[in-house]
This record gives sequence, structure tokens and C-alpha cells, in this order.
Amino acid sequence: MIKKIPIVIFLFIILLYSTVVYAEGFKYVEIFDPKQNKVVKVVQVNEELHNVVANWIKNINGIYGKNDPLTDDGYAIKIPLDPAVKVRGKSLNALVNVVYIIIPENDPPFFMIFEDENKLCCFPFNGNIDMLSKSLDFKLKTNR
Repeated sequence: MIKKIPIVIFLFIILLYSTVVYAEGFKYVEIFDPKQNKVVKVVQVNEELHNVVANWIKNINGIYGKNDPLTDDGYAIKIPLDPAVKVRGKSLNALVNVVYIIIPENDPPFFMIFEDENKLCCFPFNGNIDMLSKSLDFKLKTNR
């Protein structure tokens, strides 16, 4: 009995002083190369990149006019936005939590955004590829 009391007290103290830790999941940009059919680089999203991409999508003007936007060359960049960005414009009215930037080798780059979780919309890219390339520390090759 005397040996059980210290063990019970020890367990009671551990339960009283236990700490609950909530880990925030990191969000990562993924650069996909369709020629290699794999993600070639992963970069953690920082506040600067989040703000730049948020400003780009808030200034979307128009719809991407190509019938079949998918390509087998260039790069596809998946950028998660946390917190999600509310966009209210004439071309897009949605809460955006993921942006895809498609950079074909021979066509102009464009955004792919899922509106209402299942409606895919494509918009002309209005950002700066060189700045994006520098932020991601990855040379985004384009012929344009």
C-alpha cells in the first residue's frame, strides 16, 4: 500500500501538468513537372508569397481563352493559401484556398482556380514570372 501511494501521486501530478500542444500544419508550394511526371520541388509558403499571390488573384481580369488549357510541358505550381483569400471581382467571386499557376513552355501562363470546390476556372496570369521564380528559388523556364 505504501508503494502504491507515491505511484498514484506521481500519475496524478503528470495528469495535472500535462500540456496540450496544437501543431499548425505547414503549407507547401509544389512545383510539378509534367515531363518528369513528378513534383520537382517543394517550398514552404511564407507570408510574402501568400500576399503576392493573393494580390495577383484579387486583380484577375478576364477568362483564359484557350479551350484545352492542360499541357504536357512547362510547370504546374500548386500554392495553398492559408488563410483563404476572398476574391470579389467581375471574373471571379470565390473564397480561394488553393491556386494553381500553369506555366506552359510555348503559351502564356495562367491561373487555375477551383470555384465552389468543383468548378474549374482558368484566368490569364497577371503576375511576374521572374519574381515568382526568385521567391521559389527555382528557374521557371518559359519561351515567352
